[in-house]
Amino acid sequence: MKKALLLILLIFSLLSARELNLEEAEKLALQNNLQIKLSEASLQKSRAASREALANFFPSITSYFQISDNFELPVNVIDLDGDGPNPPMEIRMGKQFNSATGIQLSYPVFAGGAIINGQLMASAAVNLSELSLQDQVNTILHTIRVLYYQVQMLESLVEATETGLASARENYELALTMESVGKATRLDVLQAKVRYESYKPQLISLRNQKISAVNNLRTYINDPSLEDIRISGKLEEIQNPFAGIPAGELLELAKQKRLDLQMAGEQKRLAGYQRNLAYSSILPKVQIASALQWQGNADAIADLNYRRNSNISLSVSLPLFSGGKNAAGIQKAGIGMKEANYRYEQVSDYISSDVDAACRNVEEAYSSILATADVVSQAEEALRLSKLLYETGSATQLELMSAESVYLSSRSNYISSVFQYNVAVEGLKKALNHLMSNEWSMQ
Repeated sequence: MKKALLLILLIFSLLSARELNLEEAEKLALQNNLQIKLSEASLQKSRAASREALANFFPSITSYFQISDNFELPVNVIDLDGDGPNPPMEIRMGKQFNSATGIQLSYPVFAGGAIINGQLMASAAVNLSELSLQDQVNTILHTIRVLYYQVQMLESLVEATETGLASARENYELALTMESVGKATRLDVLQAKVRYESYKPQLISLRNQKISAVNNLRTYINDPSLEDIRISGKLEEIQNPFAGIPAGELLELAKQKRLDLQMAGEQKRLAGYQRNLAYSSILPKVQIASALQWQGNADAIADLNYRRNSNISLSVSLPLFSGGKNAAGIQKAGIGMKEANYRYEQVSDYISSDVDAACRNVEEAYSSILATADVVSQAEEALRLSKLLYETGSATQLELMSAESVYLSSRSNYISSVFQYNVAVEGLKKALNHLMSNEWSMQ
């Protein structure tokens, strides 16, 4: 009764789970993954900062209104006859209420290059954010594919272990039958039973690993509507789009496409703009300003009578001494340029080793597939012969168990080799910045 109930629950869960292929999983992840959303928000923020920097090229216009109540007017003391007999006179200046309103315009004619370099820095920051978003997409795509292949691998391992469990149960039942007719000993039966029971915890462990891998995949997809998912298809060897291409050509392709190298190049440009900005601190600044104003003075607010005045001014300033602050800023910016150059060289060197390692991993994984595929076919035939020989009494239970163990082990190794090969190919794609789907574009 319990087995029937568990079977019903399993069938119901499989029917209620949503089946996903790899393309659908990638599409949902690109739409819902939080890391991508954070990168998109950072890009939007950089674009807003660029528009903010662009505003410095335009004049600024401000309006103002001011009214003040002078509780105590300023007093001027005037002594008309000096040391004469008349006492000094106290004269209060101004009115109790003063008011001013107007419009002021200012425009930086020359800022030592600070404005243009600020805009160039903001533009470089936008480029960096775009590259960072693309890099985050690559990371998510690579993770989704690895998890997807991992689920497929664990499903294949579960299937292989279930086959081994069924075979061990048949061997156990066969040992019982042969013991009843005197063709097997009690030891043979116990060995077959131990072998049969040993498969059960392995199967439970693999199923739990599969559940964890599915949960990890669902977490990266981050779609609230996906309460449960099923992976479509079985683990198969994927195509290597770079097979037969020399490593030297792949390295050149990587240097053209790698996002981290492009980001390092943007960092170099950004460091150059920062140095120019530092130099602008020691250059003269020229600004033109104009104002149109209405002023009024009276002892009562109701008596305020505004009169218009206007002016235009040109100001020039040159920093002469800042305690060494400007010089230190220029020195710091120069060091920043050196750091950016070193970082660019470092990334370039890393790409060479990364592409080389990725190519070697693909070759190693593919050779492992070829080796394990032959072993699986041989082990399967050895197991078939061992069963026939054991039934006729020409082979021992230990030999049969050994053949069964070798077959399961070789099949598991083959499944793992296919998984490692797929991961290696995806790693090579990532090393060459070839992961992003052509159908996907940044929002």
